[in-house]
Amino acid sequence: MKNRWFAGFAAWAVLLAVAGPVFGHHNTAARYADERPVTIMGTVVQFRMISPHSRLLVEVEGETGEAVIWDSETSSGPTLYRRGWRTDDLNPGDRVTVTGRPAVDGSPSMQLIRVVAPGGKVLE
Repeated sequence: MKNRWFAGFAAWAVLLAVAGPVFGHHNTAARYADERPVTIMGTVVQFRMISPHSRLLVEVEGETGEAVIWDSETSSGPTLYRRGWRTDDLNPGDRVTVTGRPAVDGSPSMQLIRVVAPGGKVLE
């Protein structure tokens, strides 16, 4: 009887432990448009390989000539590192071409798909 109770308790504990992160994850399809990726060219303001999402800020020239900062969100730092990204690949002042899924609300932000870094290195 004790073994059965313990097994039931252990199963609930494991279920609760793995279910928490699932509820914390968010759906990017609600924030970014899948069907129409955009490409921007500009200058790196900041690149941070962090968790849970790395960020690339790129300054581009807006339609009326003003500076617009695009916020590009991508995978976590460890995930990018495993894909070949390094923290010194993108530095402030670097000219880059960025392709991503734009925000559905029209703000200058995107879910990053690809970056062409200085020297032609492609980061995906």
